[in-house]
Amino acid sequence: MVLGKYAVDYEERVNYPRLRAERLQRAKAEINKAGLGAIVTWDEANVRYMTGYYITTPNRPLEAQFCFCARNGDPHIIGGNDQEGLIQRMPWMGGRIHAPAGIAKIAAFTPDDKVVQNVVDQIYGFMVEYGVEKEPLGIDGTTLSYIYAEAFKKRGVEVVHAKPFMDLARMIKTVDEIELMRITCAHSEKAFAAIVDAIRPGIRECDLVAIGIKTLYEEGDDHTEDLVCCSGHNTNPYGWSFTDKPLQVGDLVYIDVDGASYQGYKSCVYRTFSVGKASQEQKDVYEECRAMLYDGMSTIKDGSTDWQLLDKWPDSPQYWGHDTWAEVGPYAIGHGLGLTLHDRPFFNRMNQVAGVPEQTFREGMCLAVETYAGKKGGKFGVRLEENILVTKDGYERLSLWPIDELMECWLPYR
Repeated sequence: MVLGKYAVDYEERVNYPRLRAERLQRAKAEINKAGLGAIVTWDEANVRYMTGYYITTPNRPLEAQFCFCARNGDPHIIGGNDQEGLIQRMPWMGGRIHAPAGIAKIAAFTPDDKVVQNVVDQIYGFMVEYGVEKEPLGIDGTTLSYIYAEAFKKRGVEVVHAKPFMDLARMIKTVDEIELMRITCAHSEKAFAAIVDAIRPGIRECDLVAIGIKTLYEEGDDHTEDLVCCSGHNTNPYGWSFTDKPLQVGDLVYIDVDGASYQGYKSCVYRTFSVGKASQEQKDVYEECRAMLYDGMSTIKDGSTDWQLLDKWPDSPQYWGHDTWAEVGPYAIGHGLGLTLHDRPFFNRMNQVAGVPEQTFREGMCLAVETYAGKKGGKFGVRLEENILVTKDGYERLSLWPIDELMECWLPYR
């Protein structure tokens, strides 16, 4: 069940101090397991995971804010426009919030540039403070990884690619992360309800996207990606965008409430609808897609693997009328969910044949599993997706919008 979002005294809901403490504990466990002296990350999800600090979307590409955390210390936030205000708003940081020594992303050309050296000096100073300056430094989430690696090399510091370690830390969710996932999936249901009420001939794909996004922000989401909304001929071949195409009677329309983010935690839920009464052929293709989805999901439990799931899905790209898995890579996939839209694990046939090792599902993983059905060259296609929590003996559905049959919208003649 999903709980309310307000702070109350009569029941335990999301416990934010526990959330922050357990996330940091898991991150530091992976840092130590990897043999790193410290990590520095510009990745907004990993900064939030270790500190609770929210980097707004315009600032993410700028790389103006980052986090430093030594294996034997607490995290530091570097950047932001008001360090004094942040210290007051984030008392759990213990004052470890600092002005940046520079913003290298939009100024640097080489490792020797002064702005790069200033940032490296600041990070190296933290390493000295914690006595880890002679240990490997993990770097994550920057487009300047080569420049920073070369600059630190000149200081005698070994630099290691740190993304995989943070991915592993975030892969299995804590009890509070799971509750936040339930809440964000409930938000997707409210978005679908508003969209379904609006589906009718003449409304455009972009109008439905706007209705969904408005609903999500009204519920307190701090971010959302553009919803996928494809109708009629835009549903075949499979695509993930939206246009100003108007819906027409007899269209199928699939919608993905993807990247809807509450407290940073993302949903990714596809449903397909009919504008008016659906044909039997449309209902049959819908059931084909739904059966494929649930056949795969039937294998999921703690200890099972992605290869066991993939064995339940089509074993040839010819199923969709194509010659290579690369052409149909997104047609049947699964991926983790959390502070990013694509946490670990990620699995599909394309990666399997490319040599990605078999991956084991673990209790506490949150997954999105999605499938597509539609004849090549056909006039329509169906996309469906469920968000689930892996449990000891199976899974718990987090996305509760009805899926058992094709939902027919705008039925004034009934």
